[in-house]
Amino acid sequence: MKAPAISIIIPCYNAALYLEETVRSVFEQHCDTEIILVDDGSTDNTEELLKKINNSTVNYFRQENTGVSAARNKGLELAKGEYLVFFDSDDLMSPRFLLTRMQELEQNKEIGFVCGDVEKFSEQGMKSGSFKGPDPGKIEEQILLYTKEVITCPSNFMFKREFLTENKLRFNERLSSTADRFFLLQCNKAGSFQKAGTPLYYRVSPGSMSNRLDKSLVEDNERYYDELKKAGLIPERIKNNSLFLGDFILSGSYWKTGNKWKALKYGSRCFFRDPIGMIRKLNR
Repeated sequence: MKAPAISIIIPCYNAALYLEETVRSVFEQHCDTEIILVDDGSTDNTEELLKKINNSTVNYFRQENTGVSAARNKGLELAKGEYLVFFDSDDLMSPRFLLTRMQELEQNKEIGFVCGDVEKFSEQGMKSGSFKGPDPGKIEEQILLYTKEVITCPSNFMFKREFLTENKLRFNERLSSTADRFFLLQCNKAGSFQKAGTPLYYRVSPGSMSNRLDKSLVEDNERYYDELKKAGLIPERIKNNSLFLGDFILSGSYWKTGNKWKALKYGSRCFFRDPIGMIRKLNR
């Protein structure tokens, strides 16, 4: 049986509210695809919904709840396509989303992955403002120094399967909300990318992981910085600025979630890295 050109890997957890719309946006691409839905232990009607879709290109796999990174890695193991997209279960593809990305990867043999720009939307419609995917040559600064308009959502990217396999690139299963940023930094270290293609439609919803601050989210950010340092993913040219921002974010986040000891720990580290910078931040 001939392998599909593109594998769309969609991790989902209690995503029934938006999942059908997301899958339909893939069908409307009219490309040679397979959709791999990895249900990460949902307790809603996700499975029943997918049975209703009843399309031979949709492959459903269920696992115990082990996190979004493990779900993406499972999809990677199952994928048969030459090109891979890790798509979130509530985002949408714009017209020709897949085709324009695949054409760029076919034409440019030197790159391992590609992304486009981003348009945000919610239940109220499209969001105003300037949003985009990372830029080649600037991705480390944009991710590690938190360029506001840059969206790092994996949905925006298409990867050559060969590039991921040869460089043994997988999502870090110790991370959850920060795993996408970490993965992109790993990919950038292993090879190069280009910006091309129609935009990602990125859904902004009140219940999304990035829109809530709780203990697990703060701890995930703490692990993220530990993993960055272990993997050597912070370039020397921005290392002090990046770690200063990390300490500042962790200090404020731990303070808001009630862990005063850790707030003071990271606040002290932040102050000793750049006392003037910390005073300026606090006075904003």
